[in-house]
Amino acid sequence: MTDTPPETNPKVAQSSSLNPQDVYELIENDKGEIMLIIYATGQEPQNPSFALNEKDRRIELTRGKDDILHIEGLQAETVEKFKTVEKLYICEMKYNPDNNTENEIMYAYTALLKKKEQNEAQTPKQSNPKPEEAKKNLSEKVRQAREEALKRKAQAQPQTQSVPPQNQNK
Repeated sequence: MTDTPPETNPKVAQSSSLNPQDVYELIENDKGEIMLIIYATGQEPQNPSFALNEKDRRIELTRGKDDILHIEGLQAETVEKFKTVEKLYICEMKYNPDNNTENEIMYAYTALLKKKEQNEAQTPKQSNPKPEEAKKNLSEKVRQAREEALKRKAQAQPQTQSVPPQNQNK
């Protein structure tokens, strides 16, 4: 994935009315970890997992037994990247129609790649942290990413030394 703007569902850009359930963002950090940001669907995820559908260029995010979201319209470059990903970080935000109000994190969790040959009987139960613990872990990752960016910015700036003023009264 390149430094282009976060990927979003192309269907949304073409529609005249914005449905929050059709909006997503994919963000990749320096470590190659990918985070999916979506609006919450209302119920807490249970044993989440994801699968890549290369042919249809989409991610199938399983949030629970009968709760599957399709993240469609992936670019070819993103599909290639997802071929190497085994863990996806997900942040579900509470939809707030007021643009001046910050959106609230409803759920933060990880989903592991569901292998094509696995069926539901073979899928191991995943231990995901409780929502408050997951939010804390996610916040820590965000804090670390911010610190790394600030360090890189500081290193890129020219270094100057301050020389203390000399005492003129000798």
